[in-house]
Amino acid sequence: MKTMTLPLVSLLLLGAGSTALAGTPINQSRDVDASVRIEISNVRGSVTVSGWDQNRVEITGTLGSGSKGLRVEGNGSRLEIEVEKPGSSGWFNWGSSSKMDDSTLDIRAPRGAELHIDTVSAEVTVSEIAGRLLDVNSISGKIRLDSAARELEIGSISGSVELKGNGERVQVDTISGDIEFSANRDRLKFETVSGNITVSTETYREFSASSVSGDINLRGKPVGDARIDTETMSGDIRIEAVGELSARIEAETFSGRIRSDFGKVQEPDHGPGRSIDATVGDGKARLSIDTFSGDISIRRD
Repeated sequence: MKTMTLPLVSLLLLGAGSTALAGTPINQSRDVDASVRIEISNVRGSVTVSGWDQNRVEITGTLGSGSKGLRVEGNGSRLEIEVEKPGSSGWFNWGSSSKMDDSTLDIRAPRGAELHIDTVSAEVTVSEIAGRLLDVNSISGKIRLDSAARELEIGSISGSVELKGNGERVQVDTISGDIEFSANRDRLKFETVSGNITVSTETYREFSASSVSGDINLRGKPVGDARIDTETMSGDIRIEAVGELSARIEAETFSGRIRSDFGKVQEPDHGPGRSIDATVGDGKARLSIDTFSGDISIRRD
């Protein structure tokens, strides 16, 4: 039998030469437009983006061993920044990503930039960015955003999500990650399977939240003809109305309890179930609260 020792050694040496060494420093910059679209990809480690008053993107940090390198391509209106995996393509090639150590990306970008960030197990932190859109998708990394971007779109499987910063709209979807939101936006939408949703806002016009087993907590003032729709299977729902409430309230639970400062709780003479159907003030806003076995609490601040 012919020995394969030399070819194998050659292949190994070639492979080692094509990947970054541990702790390889990153130091790159590009001149860009003030509203540049930036797409950032990192499988493992962290992504930190902070805004500044310069029309330039500055990239520092370190590449973990096993990565193929850092790809930076594009022009003034669109820039792609990617930590490349060795000899693979596609985000869900777990065989290649497991061979990589953590890579750290520290990025400075114009405040008006539009960001699209994709990670697998890398943490994401964004601050001082106020562009049209901030879009973040992660599998298990924690997401912390303090951004005045007009719209936020966040997706996570198991990582928690913490959001601050005023704007117009936010949408967050998780499987088991908790969601914590503390800011002012007119339109709020949150969906999770087992994570808890905690929202504190001064005012809001649209609030939609659903969870299977996680709790939903909302504190704020619905304005005008606001619409609030909340739904869980077994999670509790707590609504705390700040200031004078003027709304039509419809709340129902099959086997849970209801405590409310508004309206009277109705219980059937026979069989399970509790509900509220009440109008407070002129009833302009609408609160729809539904859970199967969770408790419902509607309180005046």
